[in-house]
Amino acid sequence: MRFSNALFAGILVGTARATLMSRAVTLPTYVQLLQQPATEEIVTLQIALRLRNIDRLEYMLRSVSDPASPDYGKYFDHDDANTIFNPSSDSRAAVLQWLKESNVTKIADFGSYINFATTIEHADKLLQSSFQYFLVDGTPKLRTREYYVPDDLAEHIDLVSPTTFFGRTRARAHHAPPSRDLLAYIQDSNTPALNCTPVTPSCLQKLYNYGGYLVDLNSTSRVGFGSFLNQSARQEDLSLYQRAYHLPETNFSVVLINGGEDHQDPLGDIKEANLDLQLISAVAQGLPITEFITGGRPPFVPNLDVPDTLHNTNEPYLEYYQYLLNMSDPDLPQVITNSYGEDEQTVPLEYATRVCNLIGIMGLRGVTVIESSGDTGVGAPCQSNDGKATPQFTPQFPATCPYILSVGGTQSYAPEVAWDDSSGGFSNYFAQPWYQTDGVSTYLSSVISEETRLYYTPFANFSGRAFPDISAHSHWPFYSIFSGGRTSLGAGTSASAPVVAGIIALLNDARLQKGDPPLGFANPWLYGPGRAALTDVTAGQARGCTGANPQTGRLYANSSVIPWATWNGTGGWDPVTGWGLPNFWAMMGVLNGGSVAAGRG
Repeated sequence: MRFSNALFAGILVGTARATLMSRAVTLPTYVQLLQQPATEEIVTLQIALRLRNIDRLEYMLRSVSDPASPDYGKYFDHDDANTIFNPSSDSRAAVLQWLKESNVTKIADFGSYINFATTIEHADKLLQSSFQYFLVDGTPKLRTREYYVPDDLAEHIDLVSPTTFFGRTRARAHHAPPSRDLLAYIQDSNTPALNCTPVTPSCLQKLYNYGGYLVDLNSTSRVGFGSFLNQSARQEDLSLYQRAYHLPETNFSVVLINGGEDHQDPLGDIKEANLDLQLISAVAQGLPITEFITGGRPPFVPNLDVPDTLHNTNEPYLEYYQYLLNMSDPDLPQVITNSYGEDEQTVPLEYATRVCNLIGIMGLRGVTVIESSGDTGVGAPCQSNDGKATPQFTPQFPATCPYILSVGGTQSYAPEVAWDDSSGGFSNYFAQPWYQTDGVSTYLSSVISEETRLYYTPFANFSGRAFPDISAHSHWPFYSIFSGGRTSLGAGTSASAPVVAGIIALLNDARLQKGDPPLGFANPWLYGPGRAALTDVTAGQARGCTGANPQTGRLYANSSVIPWATWNGTGGWDPVTGWGLPNFWAMMGVLNGGSVAAGRG
């Protein structure tokens, strides 16, 4: 469809006084310009309307999550959250009027966001953008390096997507071929001795001290996990895992979001999802589990035929959390864990902020959102992407969101030590939240040396949100799982996050049985009374900024080498293991108002 020059002139007049919303100053090394799209090609975009009362979010979240607050555990329901935070009717009306006056006819209004479809030529005029095809890690994506909106609409809009986010979302799991004697080992894995080579459910039970706890068969405690990048957990593999390790045999439910597909293909992308599911099952002992499979379809507009070239290339985070927040209270799991992420600086600030705020609202509704901290240690490639190529440590998103429970990784056992490649550090986007003030300031003032702190100051934002919060086993020895009908081994912070999710789900089960609310946003409790129930990790270190990918050894084309870039496991909070490892019965004791010892099984 072509538009007349007169129409384009009208659009330009309407956007002459415009606000720059986002700009990708430089392209990541994994992004290449591919080709110019046809001007008549259709593009579908989403306008995220400005949420109301976001300036009150942290205060409200603190009131329901701080154990010292009189409102602790008094969570908001679905309708309350919508009433407080949904965009104003003025914002919706202003954006809809702009689209209609600009002759955009394909519009879908979803309340907090508006989707629309138009031609590339029309979109470029509307947003003063330049949409082009870019190759992102081998995947063609239609993106622009900048876009604008009219000045009078800037106060009503958080962002338009997909635009300047060249997402490289990655799963955190690592896999190895099974050892020859793994099946024989499985047969003997339930012996009392602690043998964690490989890590099995009985080993996890001893490591994190949840033996002897029996879940309520009618429990309302539920746990969910996200699957992106065409990952899909297999019921057959879960059944094999449960039989091999004498776990309660249960099914799991699947919810498809934004074009996600539950393919159940033994030769497909299943290992990350299988690792998440099976480790949750190992710990949660029969509690209901839901997999949320999120695809990357363009924003939905009814009755629109979207070209195949645009299918499943969009970043999943916004659609994922928008869907979860729209779920009814009985259907929304109290714990959600995710094992995907990317370098924080590659995510546009406005996108990261919007996603993080949605996660904060999840906390207000009593949900613990868990994220693996990442598998790049102190960082890689350790260079800013603002055109200045400044050497810096590389934090990981979404683990840097202050409303997430960020889980780092350990290795070995008896004792566990910090894993070399467990990501941690300090956010360059998000300020240090209230609950971290004491623990992190103690680390900076008393734990690391003044010499080290001064040396790291140019590379790390010590006033930013520090991560991870806690940790669990993630690497050698690897976890035993089943994938594609066969035994396999898995590792990474993709493993530590679901283990913690299972433990939080057990704690919620115990609390719900007593009529208490679930833990919800657990960080204030973990940084407060809960830290007494965690096992401190004081050995090992995370490394990074060597000029190479820590997992593949591949040298980066553009990177900075920062000598002695490490985070050490130390007493108290540290940027590789957080406060340390969970201890279920000790955590139960503290939650029940007693001592650590009072809760032990």
